[in-house]
Amino acid sequence: MGALPAVTPEYYQILVIRELRKAGLDVGDPTVHRRSELPEPQRGFVLELLVTLSRGGWRTRALLACYRREDLVTREIVTALPSRIKAARAECGIVVTTAGFDNEAIAAAEAAGILLLAVVDSRKAYDTSGWGGEGHYPAWLPAHGVQQVGRDPDGTIRLGPLEAASFQTRR
Repeated sequence: MGALPAVTPEYYQILVIRELRKAGLDVGDPTVHRRSELPEPQRGFVLELLVTLSRGGWRTRALLACYRREDLVTREIVTALPSRIKAARAECGIVVTTAGFDNEAIAAAEAAGILLLAVVDSRKAYDTSGWGGEGHYPAWLPAHGVQQVGRDPDGTIRLGPLEAASFQTRR
């Protein structure tokens, strides 16, 4: 596997929807709510998608705020999301980033019931999973994946597998 593909808005949309489906969610009605370039020095973009998420009898409308940026997502981005959720007529929010989250952003997300997801290099995630030998990848392994971001009881930031049940506990 060579260099990772560029994370464009189109690639991001496909990636996030694929990963939500892999986690066991039905994803319907994806609509681009907002797409804009980030101001310098970020050299990135924000893509907001409105989607319907469902599983069994549970169903919600979610705003996915997808950031491709150089710096960590901050508390300000997370605390601004509830007003964006309301404006989009969604019921919950998810922030997805290629750069990671600072500790204050994670604390704000926990307080607001916002799910945080990180775009990761699937090879690195596979190498640390214990599923196979380091450097040997199955043919089906995509270039990028998504992992859920949280904190351990001692405050250490952790990445873990995305699970459908995580969505059903959000506001």
